[in-house]
Amino acid sequence: MTSVSNAAVGAFLAGNAAAKARHGMNEAIARLSTGVRSMYGGDAAGASVAHTLRAEGRSAMAAARNVEDGISFLQAGESALLEIAALATRLRELAVQDLNADFLDANQEAAITAEENAILAAGNAIDNSALNGVSMLTAAMAFTTDLDGGLSTLGAAAGITLAAGRANADTQLGKIAKALGSMAAGIAALKGHQGNLYALSANSEAAAARIQDTDFARSSANLAKFSILNQSAMAMVAQANQASSAVLAVLQ
Repeated sequence: MTSVSNAAVGAFLAGNAAAKARHGMNEAIARLSTGVRSMYGGDAAGASVAHTLRAEGRSAMAAARNVEDGISFLQAGESALLEIAALATRLRELAVQDLNADFLDANQEAAITAEENAILAAGNAIDNSALNGVSMLTAAMAFTTDLDGGLSTLGAAAGITLAAGRANADTQLGKIAKALGSMAAGIAALKGHQGNLYALSANSEAAAARIQDTDFARSSANLAKFSILNQSAMAMVAQANQASSAVLAVLQ
């Protein structure tokens, strides 16, 4: 009876070993197929940290896109200001040309006036231009520059009102120069925020990957190891069963 009992215990031990080996194989297969190291309860605490880091990294990337919207807005405003500056410069040029009015005939004076009117119409239209429905030159805008909703007020209310005459052109060119300075300062500030957010996103993703992503070399080695152990344990189950059969044969 003792021999029979020992043979049964051996079969149970080998069967338990086979079950553990299969569990190890399943863990390795799950991690290799998903690329997630924390599968099957591997490093639950690390998984929590990795999820937080990955969420922060992706949020930082979204914030960087928000900043890019701000840069695009200011660049569009800058371009509009440069066009208005060119128009104001032409208005000044026409005003100086018109100083020679005694030499010009009525048709030539009319041509100057017509060009001035066309420039004023174009300047007013550009001054009212908008991006995504938001006016670029009538007010400063607040843009989100971080993950917590922090705002930076950028751009400027240029307050440009073109009119014929050299004095008005000089006044408007002064306003344009000031507004361009504000636009340029805003673009420079946003680029700094954007660079920081890109770096934060990349490093958060890298930190999360180091914690959570599968070590393919180790998992592949574990798969081979547990596959061999499973086969060996099953062979031992067969050996234990044969031993039990041999004892029974003797008893018969």
